[in-house]
Amino acid sequence: MTDVINQAQPPLEFIPPAFNPSALRVIQLGLPSYLRWKTAISQIEADNVEVLVNLYRQFQEGKIRFLIAFRHPQATDPLCLGYLLSRLVPRVARQQGISLQHPIHAHFIYDRGITLWAGSQVGWIASKLGATPIQRGKADWTGLRSARDLFANGRFPMAAAPEGATNGLSEIVNPLEPGIAQMGFWCAEDLHKAGRDEQVLIVPIGIQYSYVADPWGAIANLLTKLETYSGLPSTHSHPHLPSFLYPRLLSLAERLLSLMEDFYTRFYHQKLPEIPAKSEEINIFIAARLNALLNIV
Repeated sequence: MTDVINQAQPPLEFIPPAFNPSALRVIQLGLPSYLRWKTAISQIEADNVEVLVNLYRQFQEGKIRFLIAFRHPQATDPLCLGYLLSRLVPRVARQQGISLQHPIHAHFIYDRGITLWAGSQVGWIASKLGATPIQRGKADWTGLRSARDLFANGRFPMAAAPEGATNGLSEIVNPLEPGIAQMGFWCAEDLHKAGRDEQVLIVPIGIQYSYVADPWGAIANLLTKLETYSGLPSTHSHPHLPSFLYPRLLSLAERLLSLMEDFYTRFYHQKLPEIPAKSEEINIFIAARLNALLNIV
């Protein structure tokens, strides 16, 4: 049964990082099996891992502090990064004859609100992995102080997503939030005050997902559900053929935009701008209508 929240809830408490090497070891050992059985990820590959190997070597020699700024298209991104650090980086280091101290890990910065939908156990696991939370949408000074201290003094490098949230797209990057750059300045300032000469680096890491097989069947089924929910006919002679899917997507977009335009016009008495339609610029037309809806105050 779904819990119903009908009153204000107490603020989320800060979960301090409490790194536990044994917990990290258990999770790193079980990560490949978890990826195989609990996610749709079948294989993880990485390019330029030698750059990361060199950065970890310099970090462990006390020459640099760095933060991994990773793309965040999917909720499984931290798992992929965990595999990169625990499996691929040590493998490439061995191939290059570079000796790195184990474990190879990072202090992740995560959204404190994740525990609301993923469960309180996620907060416990994150704490034991040395991760530190921050509450989005407010001045979370406790979370910022924790992240700032870990950047300058933590056992491992930092890892955070500049986009702040997933967008489901491997090719399009959301607007970057300024917090990552600010943390870099804070770390440099803290090192300078402490008389330390480490360099501070922000290391971008891209994450891109691709399908092993064409997902046309799954896309067709999703379109059918959306068509049904929105009141469109969902009977098609060749529903799974790729050439039929894009016109269906455009029809669905037109339907949803029309519903939203009617809603704001009837119930909020909004006058939407008239946008002339041109058949050869259908995507521009849809984008203009969507932006008009997004700009309603």
